[in-house]
Amino acid sequence: MERVLIIGGGIVGLTTAHTLRRRGLDVLVLDAGPDRICPSRGNAGQIAPGHPPIPSPAVPPKALHMMLDRRSPLYIPPRPSLPLLRWLLAFRRACERSRYERNMEVLAHLSRISRDLFDELAEELSPAATLEATGLADIWRTEAGEMEAEAETEWMSRLGFATEYLDGSELRRRDPAWGPEVRGAVIHGDGMRIDPAILCDVMRARITSLGGLIRTGCMVETIRRCSGGWEAVMSGGEIVIAGRLVLTAGVWSESLARMMGISVAMQPAKGYHRMIRLAGAPTIAAVLREPKVGVTPMGSLLRVAGTLELSGFNHRLDPNRVKQLMAGAQAFLPGIRGAESGDLWCGLRPCTASGLPVIGRGLEGAWIATGHGMMGVTLAPGTAKLIADDMLGEPVPDWAEMLQPR
Repeated sequence: MERVLIIGGGIVGLTTAHTLRRRGLDVLVLDAGPDRICPSRGNAGQIAPGHPPIPSPAVPPKALHMMLDRRSPLYIPPRPSLPLLRWLLAFRRACERSRYERNMEVLAHLSRISRDLFDELAEELSPAATLEATGLADIWRTEAGEMEAEAETEWMSRLGFATEYLDGSELRRRDPAWGPEVRGAVIHGDGMRIDPAILCDVMRARITSLGGLIRTGCMVETIRRCSGGWEAVMSGGEIVIAGRLVLTAGVWSESLARMMGISVAMQPAKGYHRMIRLAGAPTIAAVLREPKVGVTPMGSLLRVAGTLELSGFNHRLDPNRVKQLMAGAQAFLPGIRGAESGDLWCGLRPCTASGLPVIGRGLEGAWIATGHGMMGVTLAPGTAKLIADDMLGEPVPDWAEMLQPR
């Protein structure tokens, strides 16, 4: 049986390995690690079908603020970088309304497929995987926030996603944790919540039980074609050969992609989360509209997550960003003041300028799946299906052409 080599052990690599193994292919995953910095594991814990791309018509008027204010949800500290400049110019083009609406439709298609596949995964992996179809809330405190939410909700409803509007009083009746200044919410019925680190661990165990192989601590430095298909050269000099290859290494994919004939322009967007122990925590996972903060109940804890910081390849924790994260959440959840703080995390998400992931084939026998930004967990099963279908000669839908590497 011909082996498929998957470089990258985040959620996209794991779901791809699981899908291919279920469809009869031999798989080997090379995971560089360490788990601590893997963005899939530090995800907010929300599966959000229909979530719009980051570049939108609302962003350009705030651009100067984003570059100067460390408290901005999307913070771009000025630095001399030609790749960053090119990325920002492409990002600005993606904010045009026609491109934004087109990209939102593509993401809606992909996330709908993923959501259906998550139901299947929940049945296969539960209860260990903690996949819960509880819905997600989009919550606001201001009139401007409400207007933004209404515009997005109109699009999501048009694209077939279930939504329900609640005013602040009704939201607090259902869930008393929300503060008195909250004006309203939209409940997205298709949303799910998870503990993403647990999901990754359960996926690893399932792949292994199906006969797939996963190796950790494997840093791949070079990939190249060979007589047997493809070979990956690791940092210690070991060479692994496989008939086919899938690159799913997140923000670290860019240099390896060039070796398989693909140009992918991404920026590492640093995200944060903090775990807190909060008495009377909310019962539904939510996105807080104005500060762009996600809050997700996880067992006895609450994960507060968010921010995108384009400061290059580093894992420095900026205390100002953490303060911004917690202050944004506290405005909605007054009980956070004085709550016991726990684990603090940051990781680098792979963000393309368009807000669309890159999914498709490069040179013969090689595929790529990267650039999912904050949506890696949400879009992983659909991404895996596109790769598997193409690899096995099945038709790929027309809308997926927008995701192909250029």
